[in-house]
Amino acid sequence: MVSSAGWTLVDLREPGSPTVLFRGGRVRQRTSLSRALVDAVGTRRAREIAGAVDRWADATADPTPGDLEVDGVRCRPVAGPTGRLRAAWLSTGGADDSNPPAAVAFDWDTDERVFRTPAGAGALVGRPLVEVRESGVTSADALRFVEVDDTLGLVQAMLANEPTEWSGPATLRRPDGPVAAVANLIPATAHRGLSGVVFEVPGAPAAAPVESMAMSTVARMSNVHVVVMDVSKMRVLRWLTDPPAGVAWKGQRDNRDTPHPDDVARIFVVAAAVLDGSSRRGELNTIRLRRQQGGWLVVDAVGELVEGSDPPLLIISMIERGTSDEPDPVPVDDDGHPGL
Repeated sequence: MVSSAGWTLVDLREPGSPTVLFRGGRVRQRTSLSRALVDAVGTRRAREIAGAVDRWADATADPTPGDLEVDGVRCRPVAGPTGRLRAAWLSTGGADDSNPPAAVAFDWDTDERVFRTPAGAGALVGRPLVEVRESGVTSADALRFVEVDDTLGLVQAMLANEPTEWSGPATLRRPDGPVAAVANLIPATAHRGLSGVVFEVPGAPAAAPVESMAMSTVARMSNVHVVVMDVSKMRVLRWLTDPPAGVAWKGQRDNRDTPHPDDVARIFVVAAAVLDGSSRRGELNTIRLRRQQGGWLVVDAVGELVEGSDPPLLIISMIERGTSDEPDPVPVDDDGHPGL
């Protein structure tokens, strides 16, 4: 079992202001690193260590940055997708020779609606991320592995026109069982979106929301699949149940629309009624969704606007009705409809 004893997680995303996210086995509220170290090493050494760590982060832009040793303190890097340091684990006394708890830094691109992660980020959840493209990881894929308690709050922070901070408990869905974690996001400086860190909290109880378990059971029993949808771009954001197996969602392997082209027009008629406020609920039958191995999954779908969501979000339930082996008329390099 990973121990948190003696490890401090330092946030390095804001140059000149290293702050603490986790220390002494407890989540912290981004207090100053130099202030946090005073009791352990004294005021002068605390300032020297904080300054050295900040300079280390500012000078490092390597996909695989090395450790830093400063005044007897070991620093383990947590790099983001560009190689720039976003955080670091510090052994501030009492840490054994084992590795620190797991942590990964990532970016959320609001315009592209994708997460960008460093190589090896799948180790956080004990497996490789699925359907990873060079352009990023879709929201629906990422949030299958890292589940937050406040799904709608996170989604609204991700889609906000003005990026805003968000932090909250999370659960890592590992093959050997759930693990407690925390996700922390702040506005990014290099692009429109968010810069995030998600880290393990050893010893804390992992959440097992009754609603989540109930929804997953419903999906297995009845072939009903429920999803949170981004209305403005008609993108899948977060599955509340397991997704239907084998569907090629847009943004995973390529940018083709997931629905059959003949069904796209029907979808936009219903979506337009939601967007202009004339309807809060829509229903469509026999929608054909592209499958990874060819052919189509046929579903009936019902969607309703989430009360008070800004930007607007849809909760959509899909019921599997069968499959179709119709040929696919859309070439792989097609970029699909810009709003779908």
